[in-house]
Amino acid sequence: MIAGGPAVIAPGEFRAFAGQFVTGVTVVTTRDGDGQFQGLTMNAVSALSLTPPLYLICVERNATTLSPLLESRLFGLSILSKEQSTIARLFATKNRNKFRDCPFVVGRTGVPLIAGALGHIECSIAQTIEAGDHIVVIGQVEHADIKGGEPLVYFRSAFLDLGGEPLGEARALAESP
Repeated sequence: MIAGGPAVIAPGEFRAFAGQFVTGVTVVTTRDGDGQFQGLTMNAVSALSLTPPLYLICVERNATTLSPLLESRLFGLSILSKEQSTIARLFATKNRNKFRDCPFVVGRTGVPLIAGALGHIECSIAQTIEAGDHIVVIGQVEHADIKGGEPLVYFRSAFLDLGGEPLGEARALAESP
């Protein structure tokens, strides 16, 4: 299908299909021109290249974090731990004060990184590609920090741990009669 051509699959059906794929959960962060921190929860991320070290993120065109990200040309990516589903939910909102309610550290490039995450990378933007309703942002990895632990995963619109146990609200819903 050519980009912008007629859809062959309904958006709801496509979302249901994509929900069958287990992904990790990350928070992508940056800072705007005034130095204010911005961020969003994202699972459309992937390692792209070892040499040079590249990572890609796919950001919706209407995401409030996109403009600051493209202006700063920098982003941080924090891989969330299984204990951080509340942070994932916070950064999935339009709340403008996300960092007030979330512990973070400032990385070497000046971007915020989520404290307690399994690991962080800091990237400078190497390339962007327009693709449908998203912008693919390819980042050159400048710094990495690995802590380890168990990841937060996302499957069928719910946060889970690696054992498949629902976490947070999903667990309460699963246990209710």
